[in-house]
Amino acid sequence: MFYSSLVTLHIIFAGIWLSNFLVDLFLRKYLTSSNRILDIYLKIINLLSSFSAVGILTTGILLVLNSGYGFFRMTDNHWLATKQILMVVLLVVIGAFVIPTAKKLRSSLSNSDSILNSEESKIYLKKLLFYNNIINTIVILNFLFAITHRYFG
Repeated sequence: MFYSSLVTLHIIFAGIWLSNFLVDLFLRKYLTSSNRILDIYLKIINLLSSFSAVGILTTGILLVLNSGYGFFRMTDNHWLATKQILMVVLLVVIGAFVIPTAKKLRSSLSNSDSILNSEESKIYLKKLLFYNNIINTIVILNFLFAITHRYFG
């Protein structure tokens, strides 16, 4: 019962993270039109990413501890070890690049009336979108490892 509840929660958090990808795709084309849309984008992406990252990480660790699988063991389950490595890379990208860049972007926006008038804001936005592409790619790869490991195991 506990294990199946963890799996269910893990799947829900994965779905939330995948919805982050869809929100990113939809809002991305409108970001340069106003600071308000950019502010909404930053809030939504931050909320979805933070919530899903904590949820995936917590349930993932609990699933490994309650399953007999191990952490980073390529010999047992290479798909799971690969997912774990990608998760570490994802956390590093978020902590080292996304969060500082988003803070700089917010700061540059508060110093400017419009995102279109600030070169600094454009640079930070471009970097943030690049990092979000990396995150979305890793999330999709992890999702694909999760749903296909039974077929290629």
